[in-house]
Order: sequence, then structure tokens, then C-alpha cells
Amino acid sequence: MIRRVLLIARQEFLKYVSRRGFIFSLLLMPAIFSLSIGVPILLGPHPKTNVVVVVDRTGLYAAAIETAVARENAQAELTALAAYATGHADMAALGRADPALAAMLREPDRLTEIKMFQAHGGSRHALEALSPFLRSHVPFIRPMSHIAVAPTPPDLTQANGAEVTALARTYLAGRREARLAGTPQIVSTIIVIPKGFAADGAIPAQYFSADTAAQGDADFVRRVLADALSLHELQQFLPPHSRTASLEADANLQVIDPTQAAGARLSAAERLGQFVPVGLAVLLFVVCFFNSALLLQSVLEEKTTRMIEVLASCASPTEIMTGKLLGVCATALLTVAVWIGALFVIGSFFSQSTVSFVIASLGQVATFETLPLILLYFLCGILIYSAIFLGIGAVTNSLPDAQALLGPASLIIVLPMLFLRVIIANPNGTFATVVSWIPIYTPFFMLVRLPFHPPATQLWLTALCVVATTLLLLRQIGQLFARNLLSTTSSAGFLTKWMSRRSPRQSP
Repeated sequence: MIRRVLLIARQEFLKYVSRRGFIFSLLLMPAIFSLSIGVPILLGPHPKTNVVVVVDRTGLYAAAIETAVARENAQAELTALAAYATGHADMAALGRADPALAAMLREPDRLTEIKMFQAHGGSRHALEALSPFLRSHVPFIRPMSHIAVAPTPPDLTQANGAEVTALARTYLAGRREARLAGTPQIVSTIIVIPKGFAADGAIPAQYFSADTAAQGDADFVRRVLADALSLHELQQFLPPHSRTASLEADANLQVIDPTQAAGARLSAAERLGQFVPVGLAVLLFVVCFFNSALLLQSVLEEKTTRMIEVLASCASPTEIMTGKLLGVCATALLTVAVWIGALFVIGSFFSQSTVSFVIASLGQVATFETLPLILLYFLCGILIYSAIFLGIGAVTNSLPDAQALLGPASLIIVLPMLFLRVIIANPNGTFATVVSWIPIYTPFFMLVRLPFHPPATQLWLTALCVVATTLLLLRQIGQLFARNLLSTTSSAGFLTKWMSRRSPRQSP
């Protein structure tokens, strides 16, 4: 029996993977992913530094803008270095040898760590300290500064009124340049802070820019000026020796996952790892539709060409159904493997550090405890959806009949995608818990909820539920498949015959 099942599974697998449509669809997803990344990079605006000149008539706010810009660039650089270290360094050994640097890389968004990063020389010093703990020799690519402040040219400093607007037009058109670190640079933005600029807003600051990308920094400058206005007002009530410490205080807030070790903080890889099963759930949905459609088409072709009769003479209906399901499962797993492999290859072409970061995130979620559950939910999901499509193929004899049932079945199966955002927003809420107990949706929803630590009782009871549902559905579909295995009549469609049996007979 096992030999016949494996032979049928092998035949089904080879039949699926040798179809031109399957090969085309297998390559289509990586092609779409490549285009979605490559086209914006090639055709979109290339990143460049927004060179800013500040004309401060008050003498109070230029330093605040320069400090905020330096801190913004340092945060971007530290965030990139943290992602690089997560993928390429032994963070545990680094934490024991250099706790201060490890703290910077764990919390690159924290003000205290950014200031310490700046005070210790930025990425150059951090890379020197990090180099003994690197596991690979992939170089760190320092991100381009998003915004930079250039010294104010003398002509802009001396200009007044309408002269500023005329000079701003000249600088923004590239006919005059400012010098940044001794190098001439085209100015993208000119900020003019006039005398009388204050918290009452009566006299506004001016933001000159003809670059659409640079205009996006207007909100950043507005926030910096608002903070600077507030600090300037508050400084009037503080003694000089306490102004800096009081106005640049940083709240030490630890983000702790109570299911992890005491005091453990969520790293960037762990935060990304929480959403890896969401991608697996969506992948499950796509693969099931893709491969189950092949299964449905295969059954209809065999019934139409009477090839099913040849199979029935050599194997039982149960063996035929089992072989077909094993074949479609193998095809689905091949599809997943090829797509994931292609995505990593394409991702490494665009960014090697990103791939390493994603691998570290996968390691965070695919642990010894969760990996069996991920595989169980994934495989049971494939079997459940494949069995539904196999049942549709068993009770119909033509493609139009199958399409009449395929529409409602597809709407039922696609329903979880409508609730995906709600589940992610509150993965352990009442709604998420209730829908996780709907058997045909359990694999999808539990994959989404798995990294958010649902109660252990829910994990194991839903696992038992989905296994029982899979076995029961396979048994029922097996009986349906056996009853309709050799049914090839096509004089009337399945729905037509079903409706005719229920329509009232007309009196002669």
C-alpha cells in the first residue's frame, strides 16, 4: 500500500512541477519581488544630503538646529550599526566585554545612547571596539547623512528683506554654492529666523526650498524650532548651572518581555522576528491557492480523460487520494523553498546586511519550542485547503461546474486576510482567541499569533484541534472521493442536477 501511495505521489509531483504554468508561476513571485525592490531604486529619487543654511538673526536657534541635525544623523548611523552588529557579531560576547557599546547597539533610539555614541567618536570608534567580535568580514556601509548644516555664507548674513528671497533663489538654483567641510555644495534649503521670532508666532521663520525631498524636512525643522522656543522660555526660570542637565534629561525606560529571561530587552532582531510568522501565514495562503488549483485541475483532467479508471484498477480510492495529497504537499514545500531561497538571493544582491539581519530574526522565532508548531500549522493548513479543493474536483465533472463551487469556497478561505490587521493589533485579545478556534482558520491565525506568546493551553489545544480537523476532513473527503471517483457523466452539471432534484415538479 505504501509503495503504491508513494508511486502516485511521485507521479503527481512530477506532473505538477513539469507544467509550464507551474514553472512560470514559480518564477513569477521572485520576479515581482525583484521589480518591487529594483524599480523604486533605479527610477526613484536617489538619496542625497539635504544641505541646509541657517540665517539666524536672533543668534538663539542656529545652534539648536545644528545639534538636532547632528543627533539625527548619529541616530541613523547607530541604527545601521546596530543592524550590522546583530547580523555579523557575537552580541553575547560583546555584552560581557564592553557593556557600554552593547547597550548602544541594543537601544539605538535612546537619547542617552545616541549622545554617548557621539561623544565616543561615532561609528569609527564603535567599529574598532566591535571588530574582535565579528563573525564575518562583511564591511559596514556607513549611511549617507540625510541632512547637513553648512556655515552661513556672508552675503546671506548681510542681506535684508527682499534681498534674502532673491539670494535664496540664486542659491537654490545652484548658481551660488555654500562650503561644507571645505567642499563646495549646492544648497537645498535656506532657513531664515528673523528678529522678533518668538513663541507667540507673530513673526514666522522662513523655510526656502525648491527640492521636493528637502521640503519633507520642514516638519523636522518645525519640531526643532518648537522645542528650542520652549527651552528658551524655560531657561529663564532655571539657574545657569542646571539648564543643560534639566532640559536634556532622558527617561530610562526598559522594554521587557515577561516571557523571556528577567530583565531581557527586545532586540531589533527579536522585534522583526515577531512578524516573521505573519509572512509565513500569508505565504501559506498564497501557496495553498496556487497548488490546490493545480490539484483541482489534475483531478478534472483525469476524470475527463478516464485516466482515473486506470489508477483505480491499480490502487484503492484512499491510496489515490493520499498519493495526490502527498504530491501537492511536496509541490507546495518546493514552492516555498524556491521562493524563500530566491528572496534571500535577491535580498543579498541589494543589501547583504539586511539578509543577515533577517536570518537573525528567523533564529529568534524558530526556536526549539516553536518550530514544531510552525511546521504543524503550516502542513495542516496545506492539507486542509488541498482537501477542500480535492473535494470540489471529486464532485464535479467539468471546469464550469468546478468554478461554480470554487467561487464560494475561495471567499470562505480568503476571509482570514480581512482580519489580519485586527489580529496583529491585538494578537491575544478576545477576537483573536475566538477566531483561532475556527478549525479551517486555525493554522493561519495561530501562525500570526505564535510570536506574541499566546497561552500554552491555547497553543497545544489548537494544535490538537487542527490535527483532529485535518484527519476528520481527510476522512470525509476520502469517502466523497471514493463515491465520485469514477463518475464522469457530463450531460448535466453538478449544480444543475442538484437544483433539478429540488425543483417542484410541474403538473401535466
